[in-house]
Amino acid sequence: MKINVITSCDYRIKRKIEYGFTVLFQPWRIDFQFEPVVSADCVNIFYGRQFPSDPRKALWIRASEEFLSCISESKLPDISEVAWFEFSGKRLPKLYPSPAVGGSTYVDFDIAAAAFILASNFQDLISLERDEFDRMRAMDSLQDKLGILEYPVVNYYSKFLKEVIHQSTGALIEEKKYGDSSFALALSHDIDYTSSLNPRMIRRNVVGHAILNRESLYPQERIRKLTFPALALLGYDPPRKGMTFLRNIERENNLRSTFFIKTGATSKEDVNYSCTSGMMREFLKSLSDSGFEIGIHPSMKTYIDLEHLLAEKNRLENSLGRSVSSVRQHYLKFTASKTVDIWEKADLKYDSTLGFSRRVGFRNSVAFPFPLYNFASDRISTVTELPLVFMDGTVVESGRFETERALDKMSSLIHEVRASQGAASILFHNSISDPVDFPGYEHIYREIIAQARKDNFFLGSVKSIAEHFA
Repeated sequence: MKINVITSCDYRIKRKIEYGFTVLFQPWRIDFQFEPVVSADCVNIFYGRQFPSDPRKALWIRASEEFLSCISESKLPDISEVAWFEFSGKRLPKLYPSPAVGGSTYVDFDIAAAAFILASNFQDLISLERDEFDRMRAMDSLQDKLGILEYPVVNYYSKFLKEVIHQSTGALIEEKKYGDSSFALALSHDIDYTSSLNPRMIRRNVVGHAILNRESLYPQERIRKLTFPALALLGYDPPRKGMTFLRNIERENNLRSTFFIKTGATSKEDVNYSCTSGMMREFLKSLSDSGFEIGIHPSMKTYIDLEHLLAEKNRLENSLGRSVSSVRQHYLKFTASKTVDIWEKADLKYDSTLGFSRRVGFRNSVAFPFPLYNFASDRISTVTELPLVFMDGTVVESGRFETERALDKMSSLIHEVRASQGAASILFHNSISDPVDFPGYEHIYREIIAQARKDNFFLGSVKSIAEHFA
């Protein structure tokens, strides 16, 4: 199946529109191209302000003048009176409405521009309001303002466009799968620290939690935090227990996840540990021998610092004796103006950073592996994103969830991935075994795996899901 797209638009938005179509086409088993003229023997989509001279030869998607204004003036679309439409049981926004003039069109909004503005991280690029860690806030996103953060709108845009093409041309387009499944879930783990005996963790647990009670813990929880260093000396160390738990439960279920490993520190928020210590060498070897993916979890400042990222990546690769292709930034640090370009220069192929740290949901409105946009070079990136739909810490920070309530929240998001026939990444840290910070979360992880297997998800690492998307 071939699709040709003719883009007749201002040069300032041409590459952005091509990106929008590329993301929309990503779940389809097609060959597509961008050519200046109608091609024979394939489906043609004409994107532009004026209706094509022979409407029988192309499906028309009318370009939005507002989109050009948004790109030129670095602003977001006006959503004060946004129109909506129902499709596949979801309420979807008609961003950049563009009804036909002097003819008929099958799409009455600029769907390629809408896909770009939601998926590309343009919002992050122009966001002036940042949190204390220089991260875009969920509350400033179109997704949150429109109330669409908890379902992947771009997935449904893609399905809608596929149906429009079928109705107008009769063409049947197959959707990609993940192996034999129509949906997938990447299991991933950030190893932020490896021992309660780390000096910074002693200060955090004993001084910050037990003595100063900065997290407003209950008395019995403060006492437990006070005993963590002594218990670690006796052999009970939650972060090490968590590493073993995650590896072993996945082995038991014949699953293989991605473990993101830190190898450096560039800020006080980083807990430094050595990937070449005896314990870590043994653990990493056990992962490699069992077929797990090992990715890099770069320190705080590397999202804007290529030199430090390369040093940390090289350190891990030298320890493993092989290359590393997947990344997730510590604290989910990201800036659209620099980070993607840095990942490319570090020869990283897959990322799973893009979720909001304090809100669960679909930050880019996408639930499938999709290319990022490199704003530094104004082009489609070589880095593939597998969006992060939730992490354990996000649910914990949003309130004192009971275990079953937290499980229900996570399950509802996984259901949205399945309903949209998509894929996403989930994150459980090795601190999952901390009985104070994550009470009952070992049970939650077991239940998540059991549910996903029952629902016939393809379960694997970040890299494996991206590679199986075909």
